Amino acid sequence: MHKQLFAEILLPLALEYTFTYSIPDDLSEIVKPGFRVVIVLGKRKLYTGIVAKIHNEKPEFETKPILSVFDDSPVISKQQSDLINWISTYYCCSPGEVINAAIPSKLIPSGETKVYFNSDYNQNYQPGKSEQKILDYLQNSPESDIYDIIRATEIKNPIKQLDNLASNGLVSLCQNLVKVYKPVYSTFLVFHSGVLSEKAEDCEKILKRNNKQKEVLSFLAGKCVEEELTKFECNVKWLMNLLGVSKSSLNSLAEKGLVSFEDREETRIKAQIVDSNNEFQLTDKQLIAFDQINNKFNDNKPVLLHGVTSSGKTEIYIKLIEQTIAQNKEVLYLLPEIALTSQIIERLQSYFGDKIGVFHSKYSVDVRSEVYRQVLEQKLQIVLGVRSAVFLPFSNLGLIIVDEEHETSYKQVDPDPRYNARDAAIVLSGIHNAGIILGSATPSVESYQNALTGKYSLVELFERYGNVKMPEILMADMKDAYRRKIMNAHFHPLLINHVNTALANNEQVILFQNRRGYSPNLECKDCGTVPYCKSCNVSLTYHKWENKLVCHYCGEKTDVITKCGSCNSTNLVAKGLGTERIEDEAAQIFPAARLARLDYDTANSRRKFERIIKDFGNYEYDILIGTQMVTKGLDFEKVGLVGILNADNMLNFPDFRAFERAFQLMSQVSGRAGRRQKQGKVIIQTFNPEHPIIQFVVSNDFKSMFNSQIEERKLFKYPPFWSFIVIKLKHKDRGRLHRAAAILAESLKYDLSGRVKGPEEPMINKISNYYILNIHVRFEKTASPSKIKQAVINKIRQLKSESEFGGVIAEIDVDPM
Repeated sequence: MHKQLFAEILLPLALEYTFTYSIPDDLSEIVKPGFRVVIVLGKRKLYTGIVAKIHNEKPEFETKPILSVFDDSPVISKQQSDLINWISTYYCCSPGEVINAAIPSKLIPSGETKVYFNSDYNQNYQPGKSEQKILDYLQNSPESDIYDIIRATEIKNPIKQLDNLASNGLVSLCQNLVKVYKPVYSTFLVFHSGVLSEKAEDCEKILKRNNKQKEVLSFLAGKCVEEELTKFECNVKWLMNLLGVSKSSLNSLAEKGLVSFEDREETRIKAQIVDSNNEFQLTDKQLIAFDQINNKFNDNKPVLLHGVTSSGKTEIYIKLIEQTIAQNKEVLYLLPEIALTSQIIERLQSYFGDKIGVFHSKYSVDVRSEVYRQVLEQKLQIVLGVRSAVFLPFSNLGLIIVDEEHETSYKQVDPDPRYNARDAAIVLSGIHNAGIILGSATPSVESYQNALTGKYSLVELFERYGNVKMPEILMADMKDAYRRKIMNAHFHPLLINHVNTALANNEQVILFQNRRGYSPNLECKDCGTVPYCKSCNVSLTYHKWENKLVCHYCGEKTDVITKCGSCNSTNLVAKGLGTERIEDEAAQIFPAARLARLDYDTANSRRKFERIIKDFGNYEYDILIGTQMVTKGLDFEKVGLVGILNADNMLNFPDFRAFERAFQLMSQVSGRAGRRQKQGKVIIQTFNPEHPIIQFVVSNDFKSMFNSQIEERKLFKYPPFWSFIVIKLKHKDRGRLHRAAAILAESLKYDLSGRVKGPEEPMINKISNYYILNIHVRFEKTASPSKIKQAVINKIRQLKSESEFGGVIAEIDVDPM
């Protein structure tokens, strides 16, 4: 008699442990680690989980059985599993949360409770008042889910009532898996030329008639002759549209045995035909960098490619990809944001066709599920994606490219896992023994320091493609212009003159302001009151196009006020500058120019974003106004001028990385100008033209910026010299939150003396009715990060075990950006 087998199941939930389930005898030969299985959690909730481990150690409690198995092969790879475990440990989150981020939701579906009304119920049962409300609703909607019942009856939690009704036979409760991934199938017609002789009599009869069957048979026979085929296959819908025939005509041919039908799985991934005219040769400087990268890959270190804007880093990437796929290995090409993928997708697909797949959240979950499956089945050699693409189940990864490696978008902010995809990619490259290249015109201070200290290898490319000069950068002194009263709205005369010159020369212009909306707030000129969000401690932004005041944190929208809430004055004024206001003012100053705006309000979907980028690239607009979306890697041939409307906003942000980020943003957006034959120009509007960071941007002096920042980081114990963890505590009761934070901070200070600061309120100390306090844990590189993280986790558990603080939300952010 064989021993009972058990499986440890990992669920896509924020749970720190696995669940033990028994494996039924009929599934004992099927269930394997990495397989998806369906289980019941609690009384009735269905979940899809991943088998983490199989053993024969009977637990002390009664186990439930696995209900069914989804797969005949693992759905996660061994290498992927290693990365998931590393992220879970390093970023202080549960493996289930990482699984939830790693696998598209339709590949790990959960259950939904369906409620069915039983018309033959026991008439003697007297339902309660709330139960009767449910029955009244179900009599008109005999099949519903729990959320429908909540909405219709306004009973917040009807589970108890439904259980009572079910136990008395008035309703039935059933669990079904929902949102399950389903492949797309298309019907194909198959025609064998041999039937013309095998069924000559039937064919002859059809060909003598003048009908649609004759037209179809003649077309199929002609195709076989024309292309010298013995078998011709085509999509049924395509054939019906081409010949204008109905399905009944094709069915008649099938009934006679002249054709047959087959259902075949179709791909949702749109491929592009490779353009044979895309061949190019690297310049001498690019070739030197390419060879250096290949040589440095032998050192088994990440390679930092520091190349100025428009130096042709993408061309080097393409040659590295060609080299890797020629070795039959896989490539992961990471980009920080969806905003960058549009132009790059088109370019790479023209080189690599159907060998490349795209993975990001703006694609449907079905498309992402299919990309995941194709990577798992080794049908895709190249994947282009944003940070979540690092989780894909590669099995033979040869190259990872992290483009714009300095970008903060690589860091997941909310929810867990709060991972940095750049750092995860470096770990992934070690798991696969793959080469990894981090590319940027403005590397992060941490990465550049790693290159200087030998942790990374460094390759530099300081010549623009085609020997085009770096843009000329001019400063517009706003303080002087306001003093002399020569400003036109928020435009300096210097910027206006250069925009007019660019437009006269048939060149395009980019205007950059890193704030969307019309103005950051409405202010009462009499008492200075500014409208605030009711749920967040932040002022409401005025959006003129929808005439609303909007909170950019919780999304709350209110009508624009006409009088002050404090003094009833109607003397209200829009203060500050957003992209919408720039668009308004630019339309008045440059009335003949065709304007487009690129920010979250105008490009909140993939299609909208791609349309704006494509139209600007096709010269359908003269001026593009945008937030940081316009700064990242976009390539426009005719852009001759870039205007930065307010450099000071970026410099005055209260963050130790503010100067570094301001330099990166201004340098990156400046790099959009003059990327072809002609040198471009950049106008920076600022109240402080002598600021060191602005001077570094003007002179394109990355190394001086780096040196100034690295000294400050060392002096004040910031990364890369010290490590950083932020514990964010949240609760709707402000007093309870402060008590919890004080206890936790005191406890941590006792164990981690000298390394804990706070608690302190962040700049925005209330979001969506939750008050927020932060505790900072900063520790030297020589300390044991695992021990410090474990101490943090233990102290949070200890705090939450107290009944008063069980509802306090604690979020751990390792290496915050």
